[in-house]
Amino acid sequence: MKKSSLIFRIPKLYSLGIRLLYFGACVRLKNMVGKDKKVFEPACGYGRIKKYLDPSCTYSGIDLNENFVNYGRKNGLDLKVGDILKKENYQESDIIILSDILHHLSVENIKKLVSIASKFAKEKVVIIEPIFVDVASGKNVFSKFLAKFFSWVDYDGINKIEKWFSRKDYDILFEELKQKNNFSKMNIAFFNHHYFIESYL
Repeated sequence: MKKSSLIFRIPKLYSLGIRLLYFGACVRLKNMVGKDKKVFEPACGYGRIKKYLDPSCTYSGIDLNENFVNYGRKNGLDLKVGDILKKENYQESDIIILSDILHHLSVENIKKLVSIASKFAKEKVVIIEPIFVDVASGKNVFSKFLAKFFSWVDYDGINKIEKWFSRKDYDILFEELKQKNNFSKMNIAFFNHHYFIESYL
């Protein structure tokens, strides 16, 4: 397997890129998660989400990027190397956060990931996913160029991005995930070019 893009090899560079993309959008998480919650994050990277949670919350996560996991551990976070598609790597938690991971996976693996997460989350599964990438889902020359460019920049060294979702694709996917996992309700919000989705058990 070829090397990941540069941002997935240098945690500080990844952090800078994420801050530019989000423009503070992750501050919404503090209100979405609340206080005194046990939070678990599959595909946690180096644990960047932790700083957006209330200090009363406990946080842990898994990722296959050993460099990122080790970086997070050096900063005192409870992170482990682990495959997000293997349920034995999960911890039962109040809230499970799936941030910026769905578009890296095939539809089949998205369904598997959310199914596992829904079994280990006691309250809800929170999904954060970029909206702006839907520009790469078109059939014109510009969209095809962006699809290749985004795939190159966003290659994590583990998952090959098979397709870029349009907003319609996301709408269909989210509805299917809601039905298959028996979520009691799904709140979908849009903020700073990202989906913020709360799927309640």
